[in-house]
Amino acid sequence: MSKTSLSQPSSASLSQEGLHALIHRELETEQKTNPMSYMKFANAKGRPYQSYERIGFEGLRWSVEKRIREYGLERYFQPESVVLDIGSNYGFFVTEFALHVKAAHGVEPVPELCRIGEYTADYLGVRDKVRFFAQKFEDFQAPCLYDTVFTLASFFTSDKNQRSSAELFFGKIRDILKPGGQLFYESTSFQYRPEQEDYQHYVHALEAARVLEELFTVDDRYEAPSGPENHRLFMRCRKV
Repeated sequence: MSKTSLSQPSSASLSQEGLHALIHRELETEQKTNPMSYMKFANAKGRPYQSYERIGFEGLRWSVEKRIREYGLERYFQPESVVLDIGSNYGFFVTEFALHVKAAHGVEPVPELCRIGEYTADYLGVRDKVRFFAQKFEDFQAPCLYDTVFTLASFFTSDKNQRSSAELFFGKIRDILKPGGQLFYESTSFQYRPEQEDYQHYVHALEAARVLEELFTVDDRYEAPSGPENHRLFMRCRKV
């Protein structure tokens, strides 16, 4: 588990501006040390990846709150649930869910991003409900069985940190879910035609869908636009 050292400032009593300063400090380090940082991608132009209205933090993607509304994730706000976010990035989904559930965990291989999640959890007063694991999901040893698992653009990732097979990835998710537990899958952004840059993400979204249909009961499956040319696949699943 990633832990904030005693030499690092506490974010529990910081202003919003102070929290932003801590976040940007970690992002500067991550951008320098991580060759596959999303802030280095051409479309990022050095901007942060995630957005969070609750702390006034702007990034490239829709805010955590808007994605929760658009994806209908409020259905997973259950007070006694323990949830896991795979590829938790800045940890903003984890901290938002910690406001509504019993406990929320995040798996994220970049330690600077885990620290951002910890700072944000301190700031929001939910640190005792949050755990971050600075490792790849393939190496993750779950400390419990989960009621709900989210894999939001964390299978076949653009930064190439995730490249295991769909059988291994989603099979492991099934193993760490409680009976009747739920999985919400969001694909990475894809394009339909073989000559297009993001076509391989479509191929792997279809492979993910095939495996999910085999391993779970699928309650919902749909596609939605992602920017002017791309799309994403979404699936709601249950372990039976």
